[in-house]
Amino acid sequence: MEAFQQSFSSKPIAWPPTKKWALSGVVGSGNLEVLIEPHPSAADTVAYSVETSIPGYKESWLAALSDFATHYAVGGTAITVHDQGAPPVVIKMRLRQALDLLSAKP
Repeated sequence: MEAFQQSFSSKPIAWPPTKKWALSGVVGSGNLEVLIEPHPSAADTVAYSVETSIPGYKESWLAALSDFATHYAVGGTAITVHDQGAPPVVIKMRLRQALDLLSAKP
């Protein structure tokens, strides 16, 4: 098990979230869950917290998370990830799903 936290600069969310939080995915073999919540203390920063069952891939994780923060306006959020060995394509998909759920109209 490996756990780490990291923050990245990101453009602030351009819309007010319609929900207090959003969850995508399920922790299981080869998958992960992503929880995204508003984090009002830093409108131009996204704060990540990651727990993964596969140690030694922190640099790969940081690259994927930095890329997401660069390409999507997620400033002002806290994102928690619980991973059980998901490949990078699933990581990016779950991050995007959580962001979409946070902003979805009821």
